[in-house]
Amino acid sequence: MKNIPFVQTSVFFDKRYDFGGNQLATFWNAESNSTLSNEEMLGMTREMNYSESTFVFESKKASCAAKVRIFTPGGELQFAGHPTLGTAFVLKRKKLIDAKESKSRLELGLGPIEVEFIGKDLIGMKQKPPEFLEELDNHKQLLKAIGLQERSISEDVPIQFVSTGNPFLIVPLKSLSSIQKADPIGKEIIKVLDGEISQDVLIFSTETIHGDSDAHARVFAPGSGVLEDPATGSAIGPLGAYLEHHDVVPTHTHGERFVIEQGYEMNRPSRLKVQLEKKKQKVDVLVSGRVRLTAEGNFYLKK
Repeated sequence: MKNIPFVQTSVFFDKRYDFGGNQLATFWNAESNSTLSNEEMLGMTREMNYSESTFVFESKKASCAAKVRIFTPGGELQFAGHPTLGTAFVLKRKKLIDAKESKSRLELGLGPIEVEFIGKDLIGMKQKPPEFLEELDNHKQLLKAIGLQERSISEDVPIQFVSTGNPFLIVPLKSLSSIQKADPIGKEIIKVLDGEISQDVLIFSTETIHGDSDAHARVFAPGSGVLEDPATGSAIGPLGAYLEHHDVVPTHTHGERFVIEQGYEMNRPSRLKVQLEKKKQKVDVLVSGRVRLTAEGNFYLKK
């Protein structure tokens, strides 16, 4: 029997709620993980039944504290937000990152990602500079797949693919009630976006539940085996870039932090922060959130 230790966290939790954030299982022991096959890691991820699970390995890159592989129930991802922050938290807790270090790097599928330990439970990550990609002009079938009517769309800004590592289709809606009414059909979203840059969709409105939030969002990623995700760091980077690029929030000054609320429709209220910093010709996308320890244990797997 293989004995694989793990730590469970909730990432992007909001301190106003006892339960919330995006759950993550991190299998942190590189030695035990080295015995696992791809099929076993995928099976373990499906058994945990969270949006993602992460598996830690030794990195051959001197600048990186560890190599991290990220799995959803549908397969492996090259990058994802909440698994990066949650895994960084676990590595610090297990002293695989020195307690005195305020910054570190993790090797992900798309390359090294810098993480920053801002406070006791507040962790940030630097994403790639934003790319503003194609706009989706014919959106009637997509709205039908999401369970929305055409009048719910905000016509002031485009439906556009944006990436800060992973591309997401950003869909602006007029109201919070429209977001709450959305009833996505995974197979239809996949069908409608077949052949497009991405099949991952983020819908948002600047109407929010909390007055200190700038936008309310939902994320659908059925192509990755996740119909809806409660808190999506890799999507909030693109959303922050979109909000600033199109001047969606009138009171926002470029370079200030956005606060995004997500997960309410799943009973997993989450609070995510994103800030864009311009440095010469480059834009740094900084995504941060709080991480909470929820459980530790061992996963038993037949040899």
